[in-house]
Amino acid sequence: MTTAKGVKLGDLLVGEGVLTYNQVDAILEQQAQCGRPFGFLAEQMFDVKPEDIEKAWIQQYLSFGTEVNLDEQQIDVDALKVINRRQAWQFRLLPLRREDDELLMATDQGHLPKAVNFAWRRLHDPVFFLVAKRPQLEEFLAEHYPWPQMEGSDDYLAAS
Repeated sequence: MTTAKGVKLGDLLVGEGVLTYNQVDAILEQQAQCGRPFGFLAEQMFDVKPEDIEKAWIQQYLSFGTEVNLDEQQIDVDALKVINRRQAWQFRLLPLRREDDELLMATDQGHLPKAVNFAWRRLHDPVFFLVAKRPQLEEFLAEHYPWPQMEGSDDYLAAS
């Protein structure tokens, strides 16, 4: 699924002035030896802040051009069981299905940082995100995770 061409994480971090191309090359060399994620190595080798890595990841995801129409997406009811209703609304996450070894999930652009952070910390599967327009995402959340008072609300926890 992750075959889409996007901007490389190292290029984004160089563009933000966080790393130099020499540092990117050193990270890539180390990554070839140990297989660790680029962001992890950037933090370990050059004290890059996790927030800078996260910001670059978000930019990278958006560069894939993955905005989707959810009406055209296949939704597997087993995938929906990966998270509960509160998590779905709090992070604006809609699990769609598994493809290969990845869990495909939709969120909207504004919630992408929180959704990515949640998935990386709480889910055991590799996750690939698709970005949907917020009104359509909330329509699908209302259908699959009914919680009427949450529709259109950013006050997630007040309703729980």
